[in-house]
Amino acid sequence: MTSIRFALSLVLSLVLVACASSYDRTNVTPTAETYERFYPSAASSDVRQFEDGGREALVTLQEHLKPTLTQVPRGRGLNILALSGGGQHGAYGAGVLNGWTTSGKRPDFDIVTGISTGSLIAPFAFLGSGYDARLKRFYTQTTTRDVARLDVAGAIFGRGFLGKTTPLRAAIERELTDDLITAIGAEHRKGRRLLVGTTNIDAERPVLWDIGQMAQIETPQARALIRDVILASAAIPVVFPPITIEVTDGDIRREELHVDGGLTREVFVYPPGLPMGQMLRQAGLTGRDNTIWLIHNKTLEPTFEPLPGNATAVADRAFEMLIRSQSIGNIESILSLAKRDGLGANITYIPRDFTHKPDEPFDRDYMNALFTVGHAAGSASEGWLYDIQDWTTDDFE
Repeated sequence: MTSIRFALSLVLSLVLVACASSYDRTNVTPTAETYERFYPSAASSDVRQFEDGGREALVTLQEHLKPTLTQVPRGRGLNILALSGGGQHGAYGAGVLNGWTTSGKRPDFDIVTGISTGSLIAPFAFLGSGYDARLKRFYTQTTTRDVARLDVAGAIFGRGFLGKTTPLRAAIERELTDDLITAIGAEHRKGRRLLVGTTNIDAERPVLWDIGQMAQIETPQARALIRDVILASAAIPVVFPPITIEVTDGDIRREELHVDGGLTREVFVYPPGLPMGQMLRQAGLTGRDNTIWLIHNKTLEPTFEPLPGNATAVADRAFEMLIRSQSIGNIESILSLAKRDGLGANITYIPRDFTHKPDEPFDRDYMNALFTVGHAAGSASEGWLYDIQDWTTDDFE
């Protein structure tokens, strides 16, 4: 199964790293005291914020979201779509969106957020149902060789990473065309927001990137930055090398390393310090059907499955448990924010009775089966848990 193979790769790569020759980074951001003043050299300082940032970051994000709230049409509330990580399990979210369109009940989203595989889905979900076919194609026709390539020699003699992201980078460049990025920029100008999360592994902190803000710049460098950010959001640490982002403080240029956003959270909506309730009141949206929609591309229930007596199986189970635990914690945090700020919250996730097992990291047959399950969930109201404000972990046990 996929997770076992990834865990095996992870364990193997950790061993190889210990034996591999080290390399020096000579262009890192200078010190712990100065790194926060740096920003991407291909964009401006306001295209990204640390999600756990202080007052200045929150004020900037608040200003960016004001147009989002004022553009919400009369007669409906704010709709936020949050897409979790999950690797090839993103086929579930792709299926949900396609099925949701088929049902005729898919809302227009004002804010779309994505982590890891969710960041690959997010641009298409943001642009609307007209991009469903492209989303379906990616998550039903992609194979492992289209996403990753093993690099054992590089792991032993180079930097110690087991895989190369060259195929995934090529896929992102193929799907995120200049025309698509231009379309994202046009929607951003209307007030809608597309946010993608990475992890700055130098700083050990989550970063929110405003993809629409970058799309407006309309330079080759800014478009390349967008593709790098989405690639970084899906770059599994150790298995794949981190993505280098060139940054500047306006004078000197340095580099940051960014990896999978799932390292710091599996799904996100907005930072806890953002006064969303106050913002909704100021925009005249209080009392409307303001809603958070969570698509979680993993199962949330524990499963009983006796393990074989080997370290790989134990490592795989432990890895899966850690992801589920973090996911539940992230969801509980989102629900707390929703209750505080007066938003409804609905969730869909891979059902426990989906028992197919993939044979490789991107198994086409597995993804097709999971897409079908997601499509059914998106097409029918039974595929969602609605109004989960009083949700507890007991619901998934």
